[in-house]
Amino acid sequence: MSELLWIETRRTCWAYSPGGHLAELERATAGIRFSDRFDVTFAGGRPPREPPRRIYHVCHPRRSAWRTLLNLLQALRIVLRERPRLVISTGADVAVPVCILARLAGARLVFVETTGELEPSLSGRLLYPFADLFIVPWPEKLRAFPRAILARGPLL
Repeated sequence: MSELLWIETRRTCWAYSPGGHLAELERATAGIRFSDRFDVTFAGGRPPREPPRRIYHVCHPRRSAWRTLLNLLQALRIVLRERPRLVISTGADVAVPVCILARLAGARLVFVETTGELEPSLSGRLLYPFADLFIVPWPEKLRAFPRAILARGPLL
C-alpha cells in the first residue's frame, strides 16, 4: 500500500488557524485527496478551498487561561467523537489541544512548522515532542527541532 493511499483512507483531522496557517496546510497537502477529513479551527477567515465533510469551530485561546480550558474541553469532545487516525497541523494555538489529545488517543501527528517566523513557533515547540513527523521550512530551524525533516518543493 502506498503512503499516499495510507493517508487517503484514514480519518484525518486538519487543525489550523484560518489565514496563513490554512494556506500553508493546503500547500503542504496539495495533490492528496482525503476520503474522510474533518477540520478544527476557529470561526473567521476564509474557508478551505476544498471544504471538508465536517468542520468544528473551537474557542480561540488568545492566551487566556479560561479560553484555553474551554478550547481544551471542546477539543476533547471532538477527539472522542471523531477518533482521528491522522492529524495534520500547521498551528497555531487553536490547534495545539486537539493535536495533543488526538496523539494521546493514538492518532499519528504531522506538524508543518510555519514559514511565517524565523524563530521556532510556540505551537511548534509545544507539539514537537508529540509529532510523528515534524517538517521545518529552513535549515536554521533544525537547531531547535533536530529530528525534523527539512521541507522541499511545494512545501516551501
